[in-house]
Amino acid sequence: MMLIINYRKLPVLLMCVLFAFTACNKEALVAEKATHIIISGYNGSSEQLEISIDTTRYDATILNGKYILKPVSLFEFSAVYTYRPGAVPPVLRIKNPVNDSVWYSGALPVSGTKAFLNFIYIDGKIQALHPPEVNETTNKLGFYVQYTESESPFDIFLYRLDANTGMEYRYYLAKNVHPGTWTYIDYLPAKDFDNKNDLNKSSLCFTKAGTIDQWAFLDDETQSKVDAQGLFFPLPGDKGFVQPYLIVPGGWRLGYTRLFFYPDRIQ
Repeated sequence: MMLIINYRKLPVLLMCVLFAFTACNKEALVAEKATHIIISGYNGSSEQLEISIDTTRYDATILNGKYILKPVSLFEFSAVYTYRPGAVPPVLRIKNPVNDSVWYSGALPVSGTKAFLNFIYIDGKIQALHPPEVNETTNKLGFYVQYTESESPFDIFLYRLDANTGMEYRYYLAKNVHPGTWTYIDYLPAKDFDNKNDLNKSSLCFTKAGTIDQWAFLDDETQSKVDAQGLFFPLPGDKGFVQPYLIVPGGWRLGYTRLFFYPDRIQ
């Protein structure tokens, strides 16, 4: 039997194959999911810990290698992880690479494009974060100070010096706060701190309770004050935010980490 090939029909056949191939690729691209992952917290242990997602390990520049959470250190980890959703969602792990013990394990969310995790290890255990419910009429700011040198109470306030007039402005957020405890406050921008420029020129200060010039931590200004600009405090019109902060003195300056996914508007 002789095989007869109709060459005039080949272009149509090739176009069909090409269309099917393109459609499959398009479906694969559409199905691909990118998730922005942020992990914030504090490794108060003496162990170095490693972050991984399935078989992907991270270093500080999100390349091959390992991302290590240093002992007794604050951290903020950010990465975009791209994958095709399947029956089993990717799993994020925090483990001790020396003995391969897993300290945290959890699947990435199956919906949305953001995944946020707090990992706080203090006093030999992982600490749970219990933020208050969202209140659409105000904002909630929370502060936890990890400080073991003293149990003395302290005050927290915003401070700004007007370079043109020499005027000093203070806005108290909380008074008689103790280290090692969570303090949440209602917050709406106050006069003299209610625009972006003034807020970015301000400092968040911690002083011994009842004083304005006795620094709370290590009797040192750099250990008791931090620029407000990087804190993403709510601006006029912002309501419904819940923003906890973990504060840790003792480094080369006062350290902090933001225990919330950054607002969509960035200062």
